[in-house]
Amino acid sequence: MAKETDRRLRILMMIHRQADNSPYCFYVHEQAKALRALGHDVTVIACVGVMPMMERLRPAQAAVARETPEQAVVDGIPVYYPRALTLGNVGERLLGGRLLARAALPVARRLHREKPFDLVHAHMLPRDGHAGLLVARALGVPMALTVHGTDVLHYFEPGKTPWARNRRIAQEADALMAVSTLLLSRVAPWRGEGKITRVVPNGVDLSLVPEQTRTTPRAVISVGTLKARKCMDRTLEAFARLAGEYTDATLTIVGIGEMEGALRARIAELRLEERVTLTGGLPHEQVLARMAESDLFVLPSWGEGYGIVYIEAMAAGCIAVGAQGEGIEDTIRDGENGFLVPAGDTDAVCRVMRDVFAHRERYDALRERGRQAACALTWARNAETAEAIYQEMLNNWRQKHGQKGH
Repeated sequence: MAKETDRRLRILMMIHRQADNSPYCFYVHEQAKALRALGHDVTVIACVGVMPMMERLRPAQAAVARETPEQAVVDGIPVYYPRALTLGNVGERLLGGRLLARAALPVARRLHREKPFDLVHAHMLPRDGHAGLLVARALGVPMALTVHGTDVLHYFEPGKTPWARNRRIAQEADALMAVSTLLLSRVAPWRGEGKITRVVPNGVDLSLVPEQTRTTPRAVISVGTLKARKCMDRTLEAFARLAGEYTDATLTIVGIGEMEGALRARIAELRLEERVTLTGGLPHEQVLARMAESDLFVLPSWGEGYGIVYIEAMAAGCIAVGAQGEGIEDTIRDGENGFLVPAGDTDAVCRVMRDVFAHRERYDALRERGRQAACALTWARNAETAEAIYQEMLNNWRQKHGQKGH
């Protein structure tokens, strides 16, 4: 619970409803739960995107909209799901988060009148960050913003000037948190001097991570959306080179996406149907269970702001293989508690696989160091760091606006 000397904060979190099997966005929900465990009063507004002819144009998104209630209480946290018109990439470029703010504001104002919020915490910069800023200013409270990945990697590219609106959001957020040093390095130059700008790593829910079983030796697992930047095809090719040499080795690929057909065709072409399994999408608990049965977690992908999946795999006892120059470099130290390879480098992935397959006992200490590094990254730690940033932000806000503390 929060310390007696600290005041219980009333926090409004904002993130759009994502088209997955989470209540709105699983890592935001984990942070909200951890803040609630510290004694804070957390409410979430998760706008649900709707558009004309959505059933035909975006059937998966339409199904999410149909199944999502107007409001719910999830793990003790009130969640509101106002409908917001979405106009795709063109609408985002023209309007940013204005449509999200327009949908969220009536709910936010009503709740604020009933019991005032101390702050708004928005997640993702271009749309949700803009909407969060508009809502926070309308309520007269400060806004914290967390950036997570593509919201920065796509919009704050090295050597390019970001859109003016995105620069303004980055500058005007009263506190900005990034889940990795990589993301912070992209946004920090646009923040200006004296702004609260911190790395706050995401966490792992250790209560969900099973004890490692490793029932199958030389088991490799890869988890993620089946799209090109995840490099599942490169992982498959690396595995295929070793399949004849290590006949007990297996590869499990978990996820859905546009590359599924090509991957299935390549597996058949390699005649590895008995050794390589494409599971499709799985519930989170089943993914963690499969990780606990595996030796190696391989995801040499690019465009990773951080990647909670790596630390989940490490906590479950896998040796993790990530890509150099990506956000996971904050946690994986090459050759010490995991491995880093050039993104999508089949030869490099194959070398790591071969070495671990051939000398499994040699890497027991490395595996344990990886597990300990991941287990230190709890959601409780994340929430405690965010709580300290909130207090600093609120102190700055009160000084700036001549308000007294409570």
